[in-house]
Amino acid sequence: MSRSLIWYLRRHPLLYEVRFRLLSKNASVDRVENFCYNNINKTADIPEIYFELNPLIFEKTKGALSDVDKAKKIAIWLRNNIKGGAGLGKSSEIALIKMMNGEGGVCSDFSQVFNNFCVINDLKVKEWGLKVISNDPSLKGGHAFNEVYSKEFQKWFIIDVSKSLLFYPINPTIPLSIFDLVTLKNGNEKVSFSCFNENTELDCKRITDIYITSNSAPFLITNYCNKTYDSYLNKLNFLPEPIVHGLLFLLGKSYAFEFPKYK
Repeated sequence: MSRSLIWYLRRHPLLYEVRFRLLSKNASVDRVENFCYNNINKTADIPEIYFELNPLIFEKTKGALSDVDKAKKIAIWLRNNIKGGAGLGKSSEIALIKMMNGEGGVCSDFSQVFNNFCVINDLKVKEWGLKVISNDPSLKGGHAFNEVYSKEFQKWFIIDVSKSLLFYPINPTIPLSIFDLVTLKNGNEKVSFSCFNENTELDCKRITDIYITSNSAPFLITNYCNKTYDSYLNKLNFLPEPIVHGLLFLLGKSYAFEFPKYK
């Protein structure tokens, strides 16, 4: 199939919007708060390459790490070893291999491989997207990030893997969850962010535009079974990835975009 047709199926604005609407639905705040990627994706279902690379992430670590520090370690290693590039949409094993080989990786690719590293390191994780409405072409389409649960703080906190970010109230103490961020934003209160990777160049204006000043709506990515998607993407690798995703939607095995419905 020609490259232009594959681009059309994957990236054309009209088809993108149709797919987005089909996958989107409202959900209660309680459902979103209680959902966890780990509930669907077990350690035994994660591809072997994640276990092979995992020791490299923690090879210089001495002593036990907090959940926040463990999540930061994974994110730093990914960001420092993957230069990023075009979106992939491959199975989790192939995506990680391509990313390590310098063959691509956008924010959603980082978020998805981060999910699997969290699972094998006993970190509760979920993946979020931001639907950004803006006249700025560079902001349209949105952004992907994660939340990890901290047992020490007994709360979820945002971690942006592709940009190496945590978010805080104006006096940094405990990192913010997505609900904390939305509450502060809606109350016109100040939000700060901090880069935890010295090798990551911080674009403060873009981060502020995406997360804080833009008209944006967060949505949780639910029902993503990594084992199922890997199986179909690998077996049907002769088809464009959007076709495989469409097939899984028709089979009732697709992920969903759940927008928390605030009271």
